Amino acid sequence: MKNSIKIAALMTSSALLTFNVAAEQTTFQAAVTVQNAFTLQADSGLDFGTIRATADATGAQTATLVLPANPATSATTASTDPTAAEIAILNPGAPALFSVSGVSPFATLNITNPTETDISPDSAPSGTAKFVLGSFTYYVLTGANPNSAATTSIQVDANGEATFNLGATLSTDNAVSTADYIDGTYSGTFTLQLDY
Repeated sequence: MKNSIKIAALMTSSALLTFNVAAEQTTFQAAVTVQNAFTLQADSGLDFGTIRATADATGAQTATLVLPANPATSATTASTDPTAAEIAILNPGAPALFSVSGVSPFATLNITNPTETDISPDSAPSGTAKFVLGSFTYYVLTGANPNSAATTSIQVDANGEATFNLGATLSTDNAVSTADYIDGTYSGTFTLQLDY
C-alpha cells in the first residue's frame, strides 16, 4: 500500500513539472510590385485617303466624310447643301490602328476621346479652309471581345492585350474662310487616352 501511495505521489508530482520546449524565431519580408502603367501604341494613323473637297466660305453649309472604325464598313459622305460644301472620295482611307499590352488579364480600360479639333493645311495661305475632326468610333479587333464595336471601354484578353481601330468623321470648315481647299496634305495631332 505504501508503494502504491509513493507511485501515485510520484506520478502527481511528475504531472506538475513543466518542461521547456525549444523554440526559434525568424523575420521575413513582405513585398508587392505595383504596375499601373501599360503600353498603348499607335500602329497607324487615321487616313481619310484622297478626296475632292469644297467648303462653304460662310461656314453655314458643311459636308462630312464618315470613316468607320470597322474595317469591313465603307466610308460615306453627306452634305447639307452639295452646291455649297461637298466631299467626294477619290481613294479610300483606313481607320487608325492601336495596340495595348501589359494590362492585367481581362481588365477593362476606359476610353477618353480625343478633343475635337481642326485638321489644317500643311502648307497654305492664311485663311484657307480647314477640316474639323470629331465623332470618334472604336472597333475591337483582338481582345476579350474581338470583332465588336466599342463605345466607352475596351476589355483586354487573358494576356492583357488588345488591338482596336479608331474611326471618325471629317467635316468641311464650319467657320468663315477666305480661300477654298487647295491641293496638298492636311493634318492634325490628336491624343487618345485609355485608363483603368
